[in-house]
Amino acid sequence: MKSPQQLCFDDARSFFEEWQRHPESSPLDSSSILKRLQEIEMEIQATGSYTHRFEELVFGARLAWKNSNRCIGRHLWRSLEVRDHRTLHQHPNREAQIIQALQTHLKDAFRGGKIRSVVSIFAPRIPNQPDEVRMANHQLIRYAGFEAPSGITGDPHSVKQTQHFENVGWSPTNRGHFTPLPWQFYFKELPSQPHDFFASHPELLHEVSISHPTCEAIESLGLKWYALPVLADMALKIGGVVYPFAPFNGFYMGTEIGARNFGDENRYNLLPAIAACFDLDRSSDRSLWKDQALVELNRAILHSFDQAGITIGDHHNLGAQFEAFCVHESNQNREIHGDWTWLNPPLSASQTPQFHRDYDNTVCSHTNFFYQPPIWKKLQLHRASSGCPFHL
Repeated sequence: MKSPQQLCFDDARSFFEEWQRHPESSPLDSSSILKRLQEIEMEIQATGSYTHRFEELVFGARLAWKNSNRCIGRHLWRSLEVRDHRTLHQHPNREAQIIQALQTHLKDAFRGGKIRSVVSIFAPRIPNQPDEVRMANHQLIRYAGFEAPSGITGDPHSVKQTQHFENVGWSPTNRGHFTPLPWQFYFKELPSQPHDFFASHPELLHEVSISHPTCEAIESLGLKWYALPVLADMALKIGGVVYPFAPFNGFYMGTEIGARNFGDENRYNLLPAIAACFDLDRSSDRSLWKDQALVELNRAILHSFDQAGITIGDHHNLGAQFEAFCVHESNQNREIHGDWTWLNPPLSASQTPQFHRDYDNTVCSHTNFFYQPPIWKKLQLHRASSGCPFHL
């Protein structure tokens, strides 16, 4: 069995080999890479890990996005803007500095609605030591789910995390369907108090009110969703070095909101309400009222984001763009891996190119984004493994 040091070096070597297969992005020739790997090997032997140069961090973060089998938007990987915050935890007022960095991330990523993909990378994981900084949140922006005997108000997906925040002191003044969760940080696994960030910074929330191009009744439902999806609990791994806190964002594909967040029965479960707005026959599922409601709900999402001037993709255009990306990579003799079950949208999948392709779902292990247990669960679960190749 290989030692952790050898595994780290093997991943580093694989990363640089992959970099060489992208000559348009590589500033290093073969001799320079060999010299760099010798430096890395010595550093790993001495410390158990190594420190990325800035250009390695930038390409590595972009490559991790490109290697993300489940993401249909990764054809934009070269445009990812990389923010280096690896030493911010050393600041005397570290929590305030990290909050400021995340606040800047939200501002710069939103960009007046013309959403830019950004990743903010914080301290790397040091072998056999607690992580310097993590965040309890699944996303920087996420709605709470409040459980009561009468049912759930808000997002059912957030119920357990909402209970966690309330258990550690969060007392929201508003307990509605669209109440943003607070932020909470862990420094070397020690928790901070939750910050009700969006209560004091509502200008950074950027919500879209949902309406429909022809059905006024949908607007009366009072639906809305936040514009910017920023994942905060995945680990970024670059050439064997893990960054456990590296929030990153792309932009939404309409079906993520309309077909899943709003449409799923175990989420907001809005199809019955949408069907009522259109006076659809719900006496039997054979009337296909769910299908009609799902299409209209997704029309409403795209219409509303367009009306607000905020970037959103649709499954037809993104599917065509991803197919063009696959063809380009094939022409460059570079293999694209993919998870068919994720690359196909939850609406009209057979009308997209991904439905008719086969993908090798082998996960690139040296440079990628990986799921990890949320830090507020980790201390209870002792990092129990799910056996999923997407998990660290």
